[in-house]
Amino acid sequence: MPDKKKSKDDPKKEAKKLKVDQSAESFNYDPVHFIRSHSKNNDPADVQTQIWEVVFEPDPLDNSRTLSNVATCGGNSICIIDVNSGTVLMKYKHKDNRENFYTLAWTTLELGGEKTNILASGGIKGEIRMFHPSAKVCFHEWRPLDKKNTAVNSLVFHSSNPSWLFCGTNDGYVSLFDVGVPTLPTYEGVAPKQLLKLYPDYGDVYNLAWSGHESKWLFAGTAAGLVGWNIEEEKVTPKYRPMMVDFLLPENERDKGENPIVDSIAIAGEHSIVAKCANHGLIYIFDLKKTVKEIATDEGKKDKVIEKEVSLLGNLKWSDTDNFYMNLGCHKGKGLVVCGDDKGSLWLYNLPGLTTSGADPIKKIVEPTTRLMWPELQDDHLENSRKVPLDRHDIIIDKVTVSADSNHIVAVTSNNMVCIWKRTDDDSSTSDS
Repeated sequence: MPDKKKSKDDPKKEAKKLKVDQSAESFNYDPVHFIRSHSKNNDPADVQTQIWEVVFEPDPLDNSRTLSNVATCGGNSICIIDVNSGTVLMKYKHKDNRENFYTLAWTTLELGGEKTNILASGGIKGEIRMFHPSAKVCFHEWRPLDKKNTAVNSLVFHSSNPSWLFCGTNDGYVSLFDVGVPTLPTYEGVAPKQLLKLYPDYGDVYNLAWSGHESKWLFAGTAAGLVGWNIEEEKVTPKYRPMMVDFLLPENERDKGENPIVDSIAIAGEHSIVAKCANHGLIYIFDLKKTVKEIATDEGKKDKVIEKEVSLLGNLKWSDTDNFYMNLGCHKGKGLVVCGDDKGSLWLYNLPGLTTSGADPIKKIVEPTTRLMWPELQDDHLENSRKVPLDRHDIIIDKVTVSADSNHIVAVTSNNMVCIWKRTDDDSSTSDS
């Protein structure tokens, strides 16, 4: 990949631009509920279970907004938690203790004439399960692949076809299914049908992200880079093969000449994509529209892979950790990007100017707007069990999510904690500005 040219822009101008993007808006958060909700055998002092995923429930009447509930998964259980009260509203446990749920995705389907939120899950056993959380029902399960020992690593629903579900697996495949729409009260009508199967041949698929139904890009973060396909829904058939683009992220000496491991991706805006490479110590935001401007994505080149260097909008300074799979989060169109590290802290970047189409890039490395540090916890269950306190070990933040109004940030950890932070006007919050 060619080296990036050094910017000749005026550094004062860049600093001014940075201040505009990182506005004076207050970003103080208090830790309000820290919950150990995925314990195996209901052990209140379980610090072994990893919680892998957390996703805010969308408003069924307006998916750009969120409700006060999050779904979390880890070990063999899935929870729905109210972030205001810290109450676990629903808990589903797989009968097999060997199940390890990795991924969750929400969609809104019309059930009985009402817009209703449905949750899908995937995990190490290679099953996808469908839930109707408000009715506390798991109504369907199936295996996207017949192969044994194939884990479902990532799920994401299409934005304008709410029954279309993209699935990324650890054998390197990306599939698209139409799961159907269940009919109440029996939930008949769910018969997942495979519409598309893609094989980038870049190793494990760790993360999927769908840019939206205007730009129509599906991204996959893999063991050997970031790839994507422009999915034109009217052309989707089992024989449809959209051209694959290998999005070239900045090189780093830690990659030792190999393609980077892209262990996290998120959509900051319809044309603003956030990606994190393991060991880079940076988070990248790039302009999708500029990056793909000159690419002809027609079917005629279906066997061709186009390499395209991304058009960077910003380099966000992050932890120099060599741990992997700390997934960042943001709410599309809002500009608050959050990523945890392996010390239990959250790095917040408020960059609303980079979520809009045609945003000006920031040449300087962007420092976090603030950091939320791991608080001191009164943990009676852990003390009574005589186990070592949490902060004596690495506290790896596996995933973070942000509410649509940015009032709540929820993180999940490698040691069985769901961590709910609430925005406050008080400057004495647990942050390091």
